[in-house]
Amino acid sequence: MAFPADQIEALKKLYPELAAASEGGTDFIRIEKLVLPEPCQPKVVAGLLCPTEREGYPSRLFISEKVNHSGKANWNPANGSMILGQQWWALSWKTRAGQTLVQTVLDHLGAFRP
Repeated sequence: MAFPADQIEALKKLYPELAAASEGGTDFIRIEKLVLPEPCQPKVVAGLLCPTEREGYPSRLFISEKVNHSGKANWNPANGSMILGQQWWALSWKTRAGQTLVQTVLDHLGAFRP
């Protein structure tokens, strides 16, 4: 699946270091420096966006490490997911379907906010 060029360009304005990857027929966008909302610790992690349906969610945002947060969502029950040879974590958070890539990332970041 090719992501729409205009949506990739919009996402690059927020996160200049992006890379596309695919595994098992699923396409991902890696965000090297994903800044999380206050008061998350650590504040910056790598992110892996799966903008298509996965595991019963319209989209998933995986992050490179479990962070301390005071958001509304719980960690996914699994102790991390192996994707592209790396362990990733995700909050149990459902986004709205049909959003742009930027809207999807921002929607996911809402899970980390108090």
